[in-house]
Amino acid sequence: MKKWILTTVAAALSVPLVPGAPAMAACTWSATQLAVPSGHSRVVVSGAAQNSALIAGHAIRTDGTGNNAVVWHDGVPQVLPNPVAGSGSNRADAVNDSGVVAGVWRGPNNMDTAWRYQNGTYQMLPTVAGSIVYTNLAINNPGDIIGQAYCLFCSPIGALWRAATPGQVTTLGSGVFAVGIDDTGRYVTNTRVIVNADGSQITLQRDVFMRGFSRGRILSEDIDTDRIVEWNVAGQITREFPGQYPHAVNTAGLMVASPPNSVYMSVRNGNSWQQLSPLNTGTEDITNGNVIVANYNHDGNVNTPYVGGTYRRICT
Repeated sequence: MKKWILTTVAAALSVPLVPGAPAMAACTWSATQLAVPSGHSRVVVSGAAQNSALIAGHAIRTDGTGNNAVVWHDGVPQVLPNPVAGSGSNRADAVNDSGVVAGVWRGPNNMDTAWRYQNGTYQMLPTVAGSIVYTNLAINNPGDIIGQAYCLFCSPIGALWRAATPGQVTTLGSGVFAVGIDDTGRYVTNTRVIVNADGSQITLQRDVFMRGFSRGRILSEDIDTDRIVEWNVAGQITREFPGQYPHAVNTAGLMVASPPNSVYMSVRNGNSWQQLSPLNTGTEDITNGNVIVANYNHDGNVNTPYVGGTYRRICT
């Protein structure tokens, strides 16, 4: 027994002392408000290009007469002209890497018309029969646009406007709408179906709630088990972990979602969660340059309207 103790102590004393390994950096995501163009009181963001240079949204006019569509170029706001003469509200929902914008014009009759804006020119898109409102527009880099159409007495209908056939609208069926579209023209629906560009389809083999499709990654939520489930375009599960409400993901896999037992958004980086500051309950997009686009409560006052801005990562 004594020999074991002496040997152990001797061995311990013979080990050279080395500096401890540096602690892993602690990272948070800090917010900055986007510039508000002159003549407007605040801004709302809706989406961003993958290249991080362009952000789409709208600005609220100070005179209370409605909204103007805005695109931020490296943080500098550009107010888009209205697509038609007269009163109404305009908003930009999405923008691609080439600066092609998808948005919606609401005229004085409160009827919506979706549009594509490219090189300073509007292209008003054909309407879905009976529809009055369009929401959740998304655009891919070739310029294909998807969205949801609503009418007074019907279920929402998915709408697809291909850039190659600008005068046509493809409807996806009553109660069926796309949650995202990629650069091949592939889209994913709320009914757990992947529709490839050639028309072939894959149905996800699990009862999940569809949240989004971006950068080749399909985001869903198993509400019964409070787990986030990510899929690839072949319909295979690539990640699954505890959490709720996956809002956005980039090509590298950084995901903005709610970790377990929290209503606030955080960034899932590998197996760790990195906090947003100030806290936020929603996110519109995360770019391949790791820029989060969101509308957030900047002053902690629940009676204050949210502001549009960006979060960027700070590690210490």
